[in-house]
Amino acid sequence: MFKKYNFIAIIIFCCYNYTYGQLCNGNLGDPVIEIDFGSGTATGNALDTSITAFTYSTSGELEEGEYTIANTTNGLKGNAWHVTTDHTGNTNGYMMVINSAVLASEGIFYTNTVTGLCANTTYEFSAWLMNIMNPSIGTDEYHPNVTFRISDTSGNILGSYNTGDIIQTTSGTWLQYGLFFTLGNDTEVVITILNSAPSAHPGNDIILDDIAFRPCGPEITNFIDNETTTNITICQNEAANYTFQSIVSSGYSNPQYQWQYSYNFGTTWIDISGEVTTEYTFTDTSISGTFLYRLTVANGSNIDTTACRIASDAFIVEIVEKPDVLTAEQEQFFCTTQAPTLNDIEVSATAVWYDTLIDGNLLTNTTALIDGTTYYAAQDGGNGCESDDRLAILVNIVSPTLVVTNVSSIVCDNLNDESEIIDLTIYNTEITNCNDCVFSYFTSLSDAENYSETGMIPFPSNFDWSSDIPIIYVRIESSDNCYQIAQIAISLEETPYILIPDYIGICEGEDDVTINATPGFDSYLWSTGDTTESISVSTEDIGEYWITVTQDHDTYICSSTKEFSVILSNTAVISNINVTDWTDNNNTITIILSDVSLGNYEYSLDNITYQDNTVFNGITPGEYTVYVRDKNGCGITTQDVYILNPPKYFTPNNDGIHDTWSIQYSITEPDMTIKIFNRYGKLLKFLDATSSWDGTYNGYNLPTSDYWYIVSRSNGKDYTGHFTLKR
Repeated sequence: MFKKYNFIAIIIFCCYNYTYGQLCNGNLGDPVIEIDFGSGTATGNALDTSITAFTYSTSGELEEGEYTIANTTNGLKGNAWHVTTDHTGNTNGYMMVINSAVLASEGIFYTNTVTGLCANTTYEFSAWLMNIMNPSIGTDEYHPNVTFRISDTSGNILGSYNTGDIIQTTSGTWLQYGLFFTLGNDTEVVITILNSAPSAHPGNDIILDDIAFRPCGPEITNFIDNETTTNITICQNEAANYTFQSIVSSGYSNPQYQWQYSYNFGTTWIDISGEVTTEYTFTDTSISGTFLYRLTVANGSNIDTTACRIASDAFIVEIVEKPDVLTAEQEQFFCTTQAPTLNDIEVSATAVWYDTLIDGNLLTNTTALIDGTTYYAAQDGGNGCESDDRLAILVNIVSPTLVVTNVSSIVCDNLNDESEIIDLTIYNTEITNCNDCVFSYFTSLSDAENYSETGMIPFPSNFDWSSDIPIIYVRIESSDNCYQIAQIAISLEETPYILIPDYIGICEGEDDVTINATPGFDSYLWSTGDTTESISVSTEDIGEYWITVTQDHDTYICSSTKEFSVILSNTAVISNINVTDWTDNNNTITIILSDVSLGNYEYSLDNITYQDNTVFNGITPGEYTVYVRDKNGCGITTQDVYILNPPKYFTPNNDGIHDTWSIQYSITEPDMTIKIFNRYGKLLKFLDATSSWDGTYNGYNLPTSDYWYIVSRSNGKDYTGHFTLKR
């Protein structure tokens, strides 16, 4: 609730950052008169012709000399005006929107008679205005210049204020202007609002909203028991005796006082009978809720009229309702393994703990429980308020009866990758002999002790164990209301690794091959039934084979099985090499083997790095040797390959570098022919696979320029392009 009132105070402060004029310096009363033009979803009703001389418009854009009562300026003047709503932000709240024009009678655009005021009382008059012009679209030549005038019914001016020019802003800004004045014996006044700069020219258009009259008087300062705080939080039916004090500065010749309270956050204020001094003693805490108190002040008999009073800021009293008594099992059991505290006792709401049923010592929630002790809990209602009655709870603490044992296990690492899928539940019977226990598995001791659901292993029968988790913590819940924690310590042992490839070849011309398994294992078993370390397979017995080896450890055995194929193999026979060239660095070589090639092959261009793919990409022009190697050790086949690409330029200056133009390795295509042309298509030179061009024609040096060629290759394809002769 306090946040709400602090927020209201901030809003008031922010609004007054945009206030101008001779506004009240003391305290104000509630608004006596408020003119906000109402609200609605459509255009509002026209004002009486006695109020404004402007012409009312119900729809469309406003012309010079027109006004409307609207909840938005959207559509009233295109982009020339800011789009805005009324100043208070009320849903569908109306405001008076004016397209200024030349007016008689001083440019008065709003006048009204206000009744119901108090005689011999000072009032603050205020109103909110906005210069509606959009400087980025309209003109900034003219500005509204507004004068407020308050007169009595005889025409005597009681007060006036001039705003000066109200300048344009980049986004519409509401500004509050006003003044204060003092009435004589009259109880009604005439408001006159005029524009001192009326004009038919654009630039001084304006919006009016929220006209208000509020009594204005001396400054009132609040205290509680001589302290500057004005807020109280107290429990319902708690003894209270607070003195609310208000100091009223000078200003009234005969100040009179009346205290008020509000039960609905200031919407309604009710006089407190008999409380007519500057102090009020607060004692009643029988009803819960938030209540506001304030002192109202007026001069003399005006105190009898609420419209004549000013008011202090509100004292805020929050009376917190006492909560009901807690509910819970009044005898609760715990286990020594829990190291239980008051936090572990289950009750229906937040509790405050004591060691006796009445009065006694307050206990912290971390107080360790003692077997056979009764603890007393009051429900915590917040702000120091507790239930009147306390709930007694007897605590029993028992010791575990179940015997549990830690387990150590060695598991074979099938892939030798320090990771293995393990069924943790198979160790339950080793940990304890219990049919109705609940087992939960964790990777940390604290998660097991606190039964952390986020730290629990969700699928213990399919746990992905790795070497960085050496211990698993198992929480065992048993029927004796205790839990215990056992450990499963797991370590991995390498599984035997068999050094036999997937394919073993019997090379062409050989009758058989000897296959050796890795030495040093404790047992060997081949698919042939042999139990030796090696076997021999002939060409007649090629096919699929397997071997299983075992390594004995004292209490367990790790084994591995390797499946492999025995095939016939030979040195590769290259039937063709396809070349895609004529680029700088995106050429390809594709190796095609003959059907007589039986082996499993790999390919290289340097006899160092081999690949399984028969295609080499991203090749630059040049001479290459293709290597095809049988993976079964039956030999290597080679063949030379040439990647061709014409040079981009040559420099026939007799320096021994690029003096002639020819296609490197063209001699590998004896049938190649080359025709060279100038840019006009004249044939300059005809070359074969072995010749070159020196940049002359009929014995004369040709100039620097681009020249074109047509190359007819042995594969039947023609290639065209150009190169540069540089001198």
